Amino acid sequence: MLKNFWYAVEFSAAVTNKPKQITVMGTNYVLYRDSKGQIVALEDRCAHRGASLAGGWVEKNCLKCPYHGWGYNSEGQVELIPADKPGVPIAKRAKIKSLPVREKYSFIWVFFGDLPDEQRPPIPQLPEFDNPTWRIVSGEYTWNAHYTRVIESGLDSAHAPFVHSAFFSNRDDAEVPSYEVHTDEWSASAKTISKPPKRVGLLKFIVKRDRPFSSAELTVHLPNINRITLDFNFRGYQYIYFASNIPVDENTTLTKWIGLRNFLTQPWADWNSRKNTIDTYLEDKAVIESQHPRVVPYHLTGEVLVSSDNLQIAYRKLLRKYIDRGWGIGDYGLDSQQLPEESLNAIEEKEASSEFLTI
Repeated sequence: MLKNFWYAVEFSAAVTNKPKQITVMGTNYVLYRDSKGQIVALEDRCAHRGASLAGGWVEKNCLKCPYHGWGYNSEGQVELIPADKPGVPIAKRAKIKSLPVREKYSFIWVFFGDLPDEQRPPIPQLPEFDNPTWRIVSGEYTWNAHYTRVIESGLDSAHAPFVHSAFFSNRDDAEVPSYEVHTDEWSASAKTISKPPKRVGLLKFIVKRDRPFSSAELTVHLPNINRITLDFNFRGYQYIYFASNIPVDENTTLTKWIGLRNFLTQPWADWNSRKNTIDTYLEDKAVIESQHPRVVPYHLTGEVLVSSDNLQIAYRKLLRKYIDRGWGIGDYGLDSQQLPEESLNAIEEKEASSEFLTI
């Protein structure tokens, strides 16, 4: 996991004045709304005896511990200890961690890190969300896989004929045309061209003719956002998949996604958007969960990468940039970092040489 980024950890509609527990990188946190409807995010561990606050309740803008009734304000400071007599001072260390929170695009975003507000990376942009001509659906699913592998599956333009054969069945024509990768400080993206998917399901009704190609813009926004924009090359029809791949722990990823479409925007068509997204997940799931090592390698020579992997290469370079900056948390499975110094030097020289594919 990378610190010093905003993580979309839950849907806005799922958080009320009843405390809700979330887990990020093996640590539990609790979310709730105060009397003004503002989101509060606190460490889910009472400073008194370690009980989970998610089993408590909100009263007079204080989150009450279910064990002894200690009351916490939105800053995580204890304001009430029922067992003490009135007027007894409360220790300053009677406090738990409070995290910065924002609401945007129907998500709750929590900042994990120690950067001041003006230095924090931005929340990724999704301008279509506020455009009334787009219809929005949402959902979630779980992977028994590291979130870096899940992210890379959303950047892969070469697997479709093999994993998603229901839409892309021609395995004899799986060549990926060369594409250009664009990177900035926080993201990497590429527009890829491919054979169009079959006209099945509702595609039979919105796409009236066979097309020579379709395109997709694949983007990763650090730390954990996939955006896939599918262009059907017909009347400007597009579908956008915007997903937060939450690192629950080293072996579990919870994906919360929203899908936006600018065609068939009536509610009756929502089932098809959800079905297509879930079917795609189920097809990817078995492959992603079988990958080894479970975390993408730190060094680019850890796997045999080819030109169709250029977007994944860009993502790995971004990832390594912030790991090297000291923003990595937990076990990235970077066994290659444990190599002797002379071996590391040889790897770095090979990465920089013409022997290895670069963007």
